[in-house]
Amino acid sequence: MAKEGKDGGSRRGGTDSWRRDAKRHSGEHRPAKPSDAESPTDEPTRGRRDTRSHRTPTEGLSESGSQRKGSDSQARLRHDAQPGSDSYNRRRKSSFRGIPVVAGIAIGHARIKFRRTQVLSDRPIAADDVVKEEERLAEAVRLSKVQLLESRAKVAAEVGEVEAMIFDAHLAILEDQTFLRKVRNQVAKELRPVEVVVATTVEGYYRAISQIQDVHLRERAADIRDVGRRLLDNLEKLTSPKERSQTETEGDVDEIICAHELLPSDLVALEHRRSQAILCELGSDRGHAAIMLRAMNMPSVMGVVGLIESVQDGDLIIVDGSSGVVYVNPKKEIVDSYRKTQREFEQYKQVLSSEVALPAVTTDGFAVQLLANVSKHAEIDLAKRYNIDGVGLYRTEFHLMVGTSYPDEEEQYWIYREAVERMGGKPVTLRTMDIGSDKKLPYVKMADDDAHVLGRRSIRLMSELEEYQLIQLRAILRASAHGPVKLMFPFITSLEDIRLAKRLVRNARRELDDRGTAYDQDIPIGMMVEVPAAALSLDKYVREVQFFSVGTNDLTQYVCAADRNHPDVAPWFKSHNPGMLWLMKHVVETAKASGTELTVCGEMAGDPFYTMFLLGIGADRLSMAAPQVPLVKKIVRSVNLTGAQNLAKRALQLTSTGQIRELFATTVQQILGRDLSSWSLGGEDAGPGALTPK
Repeated sequence: MAKEGKDGGSRRGGTDSWRRDAKRHSGEHRPAKPSDAESPTDEPTRGRRDTRSHRTPTEGLSESGSQRKGSDSQARLRHDAQPGSDSYNRRRKSSFRGIPVVAGIAIGHARIKFRRTQVLSDRPIAADDVVKEEERLAEAVRLSKVQLLESRAKVAAEVGEVEAMIFDAHLAILEDQTFLRKVRNQVAKELRPVEVVVATTVEGYYRAISQIQDVHLRERAADIRDVGRRLLDNLEKLTSPKERSQTETEGDVDEIICAHELLPSDLVALEHRRSQAILCELGSDRGHAAIMLRAMNMPSVMGVVGLIESVQDGDLIIVDGSSGVVYVNPKKEIVDSYRKTQREFEQYKQVLSSEVALPAVTTDGFAVQLLANVSKHAEIDLAKRYNIDGVGLYRTEFHLMVGTSYPDEEEQYWIYREAVERMGGKPVTLRTMDIGSDKKLPYVKMADDDAHVLGRRSIRLMSELEEYQLIQLRAILRASAHGPVKLMFPFITSLEDIRLAKRLVRNARRELDDRGTAYDQDIPIGMMVEVPAAALSLDKYVREVQFFSVGTNDLTQYVCAADRNHPDVAPWFKSHNPGMLWLMKHVVETAKASGTELTVCGEMAGDPFYTMFLLGIGADRLSMAAPQVPLVKKIVRSVNLTGAQNLAKRALQLTSTGQIRELFATTVQQILGRDLSSWSLGGEDAGPGALTPK
């Protein structure tokens, strides 16, 4: 949620933002009228589970016959809250706030999908039927594997190979003999139908994983449930093949998909070309479903508590994927406001798109290279549409995190090779795995302390993960034989760190030389500048590396002592802090004095509010999320270098973040002739479509 800093800057979760909150559309700054908010009687029901689609004991997987006893009395108690009743309409919420996953605005009509209440008959079976039940399980597993392979192929073709790797984790669960043995043993011991045992076993795993503190491992619980639901579907098909139909009526072209839980297999079945946005009660911005939604570039909000209880098919919905705000049957003025913002944005986007092919050069001839930050091949294809000069940052850890085991050298080699070949001769900077803190490998056990932003991460884990590092380095080196590649190491704090990294590169080269494998013998080696210790002593590193890349997100949080993922300290996370601006100037000047190439990455690079300042201190290489390129280019082409230098000099003389914010915002508005505060530009992790109205 947004928090207000002392100088009035709106902050959400640690993203440096000076944009207006969604309240500008909703009128939430005024006292709420009874029709705009919940009834006071709603208070006890907030956060209540949806009892219609989230059944016990299997948490949405199934409902056994024994569980339905006594449900009549519960139904009578809930009668007044059913959709269509007067009391229900009075109590329906008009707005929600969830977790923004994919930025963008969508206006359309609700369509509730993926309701999965399966009624299982928890009847005893005869001992003679155990073998038959085991055979049904084996056939259901076989059918599930066939379906998963088909889904994998479809996602690989339509979305991307990296996203398709999500289904490898599902296949691994189906091949887990411990899981299958447990189901068979329970069937034989308890003499219960195999579908009931599958449902209870899967839900047991789901509950156990959901209690794990590690957020990345918790996200894998959804994979367990997805596989369990698939098995139950196939077991039901084997029992009643003619009664079950997977077909659904075709939806409207403006539909907003609303679901209690969204699993990766749902997205494969979803006709996303007919859908405008996705809303979901469960989930976060880290799960496999969120990963696929970003690749599909569909505005999405997760964690919308109470959504299904309050929404009916056909309700008019506004989805603000930038802020995570959702409006149900909003007033006309709210709809008109959002439609107006949409139109303005689309018109301006067309103007920006018409300049895609033009060079990023100031009016007095200062040339700037605009590069893209990417995590997957789908983002490379998107970036190419914006005529980028190369990939300034390829985050290799993404595809390492989606599977259940570490990808071998051959698999990584083909991923990196395809990325290089897709760029058609433009340089690709591959950053070695930056894991730890908020990014973990599900198959590597790490101490809780390592999850802290000041814990062990990235290069600090090299000694424990040396073999993994060598596998990745060999794959990157091999990919360099197919196009221009730069090799970059993250989180360098000392000279010892970079020297250790270079020693591993030499070892990887030696192994490839022994095999006679080709690679670029002169591949440039660089480092991320994201720790103040490295930034302040940058002149010590110029003999060790061929290039620098400033990670402004991490550098800001360490300079300001504010964890960018912690909302309680968000007001202190500001890249326009005077100390941060001075440090950026020092880093750029040090690199230029030594003739070392330097690229600015992170949110500062793609935020138009910083473009003039970065030009003014001499930065000439900016790497950002691809959709941010057109607006940054527009500013570059609209100013002269002398004016940018004067603005930078003035900003460095100011003493407060409020003064600096006002200077930058006013300057951008004068340059573009419009106020950008109503648009959310998103961060580098916002995924495709980061430049969207808010």
